[in-house]
Order: sequence, then structure tokens, then C-alpha cells
Amino acid sequence: MSMNPTPPQSHIVEANGLRLHHLDWGTADKHPIVMLHGIRLHAYVWGDFCRRFRASHHVLTLDQRGHGDSTWAPGTHYHLHDYYEDLHAVMEARGLEQVTLIGHSLGARVCLLYSYLHPERVRRLVLVDMGAGLPHIGPRDFSRITETPPPQDFASHAEAIEYLRGILSIGPRELIEESVVHGMRELPSGRFTWKYDPVLGGPPQPRPDAREWDLWEAARAIDCPTLLLHGEYSKVVTPDIISRMQVEMADLRTELVERAGHALFTDQPQVFAESVTRFLQETAD
Repeated sequence: MSMNPTPPQSHIVEANGLRLHHLDWGTADKHPIVMLHGIRLHAYVWGDFCRRFRASHHVLTLDQRGHGDSTWAPGTHYHLHDYYEDLHAVMEARGLEQVTLIGHSLGARVCLLYSYLHPERVRRLVLVDMGAGLPHIGPRDFSRITETPPPQDFASHAEAIEYLRGILSIGPRELIEESVVHGMRELPSGRFTWKYDPVLGGPPQPRPDAREWDLWEAARAIDCPTLLLHGEYSKVVTPDIISRMQVEMADLRTELVERAGHALFTDQPQVFAESVTRFLQETAD
């Protein structure tokens, strides 16, 4: 597939004291798909999917706060409710009434909460390697089991590409290159580092004025068609989480993506696209 089609349009929504960036891949008269990336990632990681779907759907991919070209939040204002408020602000600003939400990892948790609080606006939900519960990993940095690079700088994009290929060893090289080119910023020294806020990746921080949401409660209330995709090599969606999701959710399909880790849309982009296509067709109005 060509990596040089018409580029998406960049948009900024100013809300919650931040500049929230998102990409609009076009075809505004089609059903909208809104996509949220995982921790330490960015809006361009969905590029392969968007190039496949942009003719048939109005696809928007968001840079969540502290990621990509969105503003870093002050202090540690990276609570789940913060991310939810940002998604709601973008949906409102773009006048999106009914959408299909697709979220990976952190993005899936945000999509779960949004679907719970605004069921009338979510036609379908796709959870990419994340359920309503988190695996038991102890005190480790959660990002280390989610294949995201720690804060680090590099002499060039080429050096960063080789480094990231060591983490995402299954995915096609061109998708790794795309993620690096759009996911790095140049430092005053001339070296390059990731665009995300370095405070990201640690344990979730409480927000005194926001409720600590129980996403199992959210899952039980969501009745729109939902697809849970999980990677064969991932340690994030465990068998017990899958079993409980199947019991708790009213309209859930689950699918294992073979030869894929947590970033299954990068490891197996065609399989990911085909799975979502089947889901959209099966749940068409």
C-alpha cells in the first residue's frame, strides 16, 4: 500500500486549557470513526488503517493530551477523566453525533468510559488489546508490557527506527518508520526524542475533583455492539479478563489476533483491518 496518499488534515480544538490536535482523514459525509491511541503513542500510529478506510468512512485520529502534537498537561493531569473530557470536547467541536469508537490500550479505557457516559453517541465500540480490567503486573512501569519506548533521545530518525524495530519486531518496517517520523521532536541539541510528555507511563494519578471510575461498571452498562481484539503475544488482556468481559458485556465479540503483541494493528495491519471490516459489516444498520 502506498505510503504517500493525500495526507490527513490537522485540526486543533482548544479545550480544558489545552490545544488538542487531531487528524481528519476525510470523507466527511460518511459514518465517522474516531480512534484513540495508547500510552506514549500518537495519532499517526493508525495510518495504515486510515488509508484503508478513509474512502468509506470519515476517520479522525486524536492525539491525546501529552501525546503527539497536543499540549502537555500541567503537572500530572493525566487522569482517565481528563482524557474523557478531551474526547468529549473534540466530539462536540466537530459536531459528531453518532460514531464508531476504536481505542487501543489507554485509548480503549477512554472509549469505554465515553461509551458509558454517552451511549446515545456511540454506535459501535472496538477495544484493541485492552479490557475493562488491568492485568496484575506489580510495581513495574505499565508501559514496559505495552511495547512503548521509554524516554530516550537519538542522533537521528534512522537510529530511532532501528531501536523501535527491536521493540516492535513483527510489524512492517514502513509502519515503524511512519510512527517514528511523526512521533518525534527535535531537541535544541539537534538530537531527537519522542513527542510524549516524559511523566507518562507511571501509575495512574488520582484527581481530587473527579470520580475514580470502575470500568467494569461501565462495561456492564454498555449495550452497543463491541469488539475486543487481543494479541496472541500480549500480556495485557488475560484469559480471566476475557472471560469476565464475555459475561459482563451485553453484545461482545472477542477475537484473537495471531502473531501479534499489544500493538496488534502494527504487527498485523491487514488482519486488524479485516477484523474491523467484518465487525462493521455484521453490525451495519
